[in-house]
Amino acid sequence: MKQKELSKWIKGIIIIAAVIGLLFCFWIVPSLGNDAVSINPELHYMFYPCLIFIWITAIPFYMALWKSWNICERISSDQSFCEGNAKALKHISILALVECILYLMAAFVLVLCNLLHPGILLIILFIQFAGIAIAVVAATLSHLVKKASDIKAENDLTI
Repeated sequence: MKQKELSKWIKGIIIIAAVIGLLFCFWIVPSLGNDAVSINPELHYMFYPCLIFIWITAIPFYMALWKSWNICERISSDQSFCEGNAKALKHISILALVECILYLMAAFVLVLCNLLHPGILLIILFIQFAGIAIAVVAATLSHLVKKASDIKAENDLTI
């Protein structure tokens, strides 16, 4: 697969992830929240704090998508192994860890409020696992891209 074609495929996946994220934040979560409040009216006070929390956690997600888009731009211009991609992957790793920390704090707050339902705990554990996996993969790729960038720079200097 050529680099431009690979870049187009990855950009398509990034767009799909962005659209799914928007649907999740502005349609699915509010709908599920309204259903939960209609079943348990005593939890109405938690609707907006939880919705705002979901919107806040979307910020690192979309920042990571933006960094991924920039990586695709460099891949399509034949700069796969460059310092910029290594830095972007490192930033994506950090953003994934930020998501993990946010959801860990949310779980702690829900425990303090005695509202940590087992279903919510499972969702938080899944997000923790996915976030840590993304952070490890992005950090590893960042290291490898940096090494490849150094080797490429060294080879470019030789005749």
